[in-house]
Amino acid sequence: MRLLTVFSPFLRHFRPHWPRLLLGTLAAAAAMTAAVGLLALAGWFLAAAAIAGLGAGTARAFNIALPSVGIRLFAFTRIAARYAERLLAHDATFRILKTLRVRFYEALEPLAPACLLPYRSGDILSRLVSDIDALDNLYVRIVSPAVSALVIIAGLVGFLGLFDALLAAAAGGILTAAAAAVPWAAFAAAMEPGRRLAEEGAELRAGIIEGLQGVTELIVFGALPRHLEECRGRHLRLLRLQQRVSRVRGLSSAGITALAGSAVGVVLLIGIGLVESGALAGEFLACLVLAVWTAFEAAAPLSHAFQQLGRTRQAAERIYAITSLAPAVRFPETAPDPPDGFDVAFEKIRFAYPPGGVPALEGVDLLLAQGRRTALVGETGCGKSTLVHLLARHWDPDEGCIRIGGRDVREFTQAQLRRTMTVISQQAHIFNATLAANLRIAAPAAEEAALWHALEAVHLAGLVRSLPEGLDTWVGEGGRRLSGGEARRLALARAVLHDAPVWVLDEPTEGLDKITEAAVIQGLLEHAGKRTLLIITHRLIDFHRLDQVAFMEKGRIEAVGSHAELIRTDGGYLRLFRRMA
Repeated sequence: MRLLTVFSPFLRHFRPHWPRLLLGTLAAAAAMTAAVGLLALAGWFLAAAAIAGLGAGTARAFNIALPSVGIRLFAFTRIAARYAERLLAHDATFRILKTLRVRFYEALEPLAPACLLPYRSGDILSRLVSDIDALDNLYVRIVSPAVSALVIIAGLVGFLGLFDALLAAAAGGILTAAAAAVPWAAFAAAMEPGRRLAEEGAELRAGIIEGLQGVTELIVFGALPRHLEECRGRHLRLLRLQQRVSRVRGLSSAGITALAGSAVGVVLLIGIGLVESGALAGEFLACLVLAVWTAFEAAAPLSHAFQQLGRTRQAAERIYAITSLAPAVRFPETAPDPPDGFDVAFEKIRFAYPPGGVPALEGVDLLLAQGRRTALVGETGCGKSTLVHLLARHWDPDEGCIRIGGRDVREFTQAQLRRTMTVISQQAHIFNATLAANLRIAAPAAEEAALWHALEAVHLAGLVRSLPEGLDTWVGEGGRRLSGGEARRLALARAVLHDAPVWVLDEPTEGLDKITEAAVIQGLLEHAGKRTLLIITHRLIDFHRLDQVAFMEKGRIEAVGSHAELIRTDGGYLRLFRRMA
């Protein structure tokens, strides 16, 4: 029952593919039945031909053609059914895995970033790829072989029952033990190492990915040997677990072979008695022995599959641990009327993460009037970036509300909110693509002239023109072929392209020298036009060109006014300004 509970969230994705699954299962059962029939008929045919050949009269009377046709029919049926089973079952399985990956990503997307902070990117990738791959055991290696085994057991018992009830009961009982008891014993023995196998494999993959992402830092600080040793330790633990599972596989295979031999021995023991008593023709003894021996082929795959069930179960639990998370925010399905303007108001905002912890924001009130340009300044850790996360609805405030044009942002649909604002975070991601492709993330239909216009605004056009491939230059993973300042300006160019009425730029000039910083700020202010602009910074920029400055300290807005006013009236802002200078 516990297994059914674990797998039930995934089994519902089988429903759209049930025709292929059913046909694949029937084809597998037909292939196994044809294999048993082929060996059984071939055994009877050889024994009957040998017996008939003992006398000239019986040899001439023996019908060779009919059994030969039956053998060929079974052989062709087995080949065709096995091909159909592979085609249908694997096609259905790949479709199911595709569906699971799409559903996993659809469940993942609304969780970002709030609910995914505890997880490493390598671990999430492992769940998306390896753990979902492990779920192919459910059908290909468990459901389909189990149904085939049931068909073979029922068919064999019925066939043997035509000759002798005791023979049918004995062989059927041993075959049932091979198809049920041995796999469950293998499952029990391999469950713990299988579970740990999933965990260690995920840890190893995550460690390797982190090592590749941070290889430069590892080399610079001499930590690469230590990291490689940690990965080597995980790999050795993984090998030891695989060895434990392999030992279980070997023992279960030996158990099935022993049971198959026992079944053959029982059939021979009972069958010889039947032959001696005249209740069974001698040529049928070979038929029964080979039928029983071949039937055990149906039990062999189950043992291996159930060994992997612990790994599959752990994979299912790891996937469900992500997909069952409730998003930190939920967007409405229907869009309200457009907001009345694009002023942004933070009203009595209180927020702590984790919930119940020390507040990161406490009673924040701030108005960003439409068309005005505001700088939000303060020491690192005072809560500036948290305000950005709340405005973008990565989280919702614990108390208070945020309004755009007088409308609570919680009333906006996700698409409507994203069209309303452009948010450039401190860690804006640069994709492993061309410069043009990175820019068109903000405006997929943008023409080349618009791309150049955006680059001009952030003073990056000259550099791009000097590159041999221009806009088609590949920037590398994470923008590694760009400097930190160039990558930052590329992210800012997206804001220009997005053309939203509200701009929120978090540390827009991080990594820029003073001259470039001044030029970029000037370009952004010119292109902001009548947009509502919020610049969050702890750096000294041209505050005189802004309409207002909000000074933040320890999660509170301490003062709002022009730069000159705050210099005169607020000692905390004056001290901060002097440190920035």
